[in-house]
Amino acid sequence: MLELSDDLLQLEPGQIVYLSPLRSGPAAGTWAITVPLAPFSAADRFDPATFRPGTDGPEIIRTAIRGEFIDLPGNDLSALTNRTFGFPINPHAGYIDASIYLGGGHNPVDITRMEFGVAHSLNIDVVLHAAFDFSEEGVEIANRSAVLHANLQFEQLD
Repeated sequence: MLELSDDLLQLEPGQIVYLSPLRSGPAAGTWAITVPLAPFSAADRFDPATFRPGTDGPEIIRTAIRGEFIDLPGNDLSALTNRTFGFPINPHAGYIDASIYLGGGHNPVDITRMEFGVAHSLNIDVVLHAAFDFSEEGVEIANRSAVLHANLQFEQLD
């Protein structure tokens, strides 16, 4: 079973989106994030035992942590600046619906804490406290927790 090392959990700049309450559907008035992992190599994208840092292939894995239905205040980054928010784990009310596609499965990610820094124009730094559950999908990766540092670009969808 693969131990998902910090070398494979390197983040690239991501995106934070506010979905206007004028939109239809359950996501209206909530936030969403997408945080890509830096690409890494595999001999077989469905066999985590072949995952390794670097991009020498033969296959390149590109994936991201995606979180939706995030209940945060405001509709722009100023409401998040220098604030910390805690969240329950799935399935408790108020959890962040997050996952990562890896090893052939959509694996749940419990994001239990978001620590925002100062907003700069249209981006903000955030520290994510996350727990990855690979066992639910039967992916041969050990479950693990991580504290991840990401930079997110802001977008508002009307």
